[in-house]
Amino acid sequence: MLSETIVSALLETSVTGAGLVLAVYALVTPISEKIFTKRADKLRHLLDDFEKEKSKITADTPNRDFKHLKELRDNIEEIKIFPRYLSYGILATFFTFVISAITDIAWLSNKSNQVPENDLYIIISLFIAIFLFFAIGILTIGEIFDTMRREFEDIKKKQKEIKETTNEDLEKIKKDVEELKQKEDRRVSG
Repeated sequence: MLSETIVSALLETSVTGAGLVLAVYALVTPISEKIFTKRADKLRHLLDDFEKEKSKITADTPNRDFKHLKELRDNIEEIKIFPRYLSYGILATFFTFVISAITDIAWLSNKSNQVPENDLYIIISLFIAIFLFFAIGILTIGEIFDTMRREFEDIKKKQKEIKETTNEDLEKIKKDVEELKQKEDRRVSG
């Protein structure tokens, strides 16, 4: 049987957990536009690839092309613009922490609720909430990491484009300067 001290600590843990779920949601919200944009871009890219592959299909197309088309279709179906864990997952985690807190309060407020069966409910609800929070945390970290990695790749691509453009522009400027020098030399000597 649990003591009042332990149940009070579990109540604090449940309330803290519910607060942390809200904090995770608040942290993800500012970058959600980037997450959705990256997912939409990936979906658009896959749809373009699918349409290109589909237009190549003829009566004598080999089986491997059909397999590739099926893989693209499966990838398209897997992409969700709005990650489910940001809605149902966080909601379920939050409510599980709330249920855990309610069971703790009920146990503390009424001596008749202080039976071993209720001890089990208190512990199980808290462990489920902690497990869900752990899963949501991993998914959120993965999503943020993926978004940051894609943004970094975009920046590297833009840097490369700028460097190539700059090198091409510098070569053109050098060439123009040399032509101007040659024209000036011809004008002076002529």
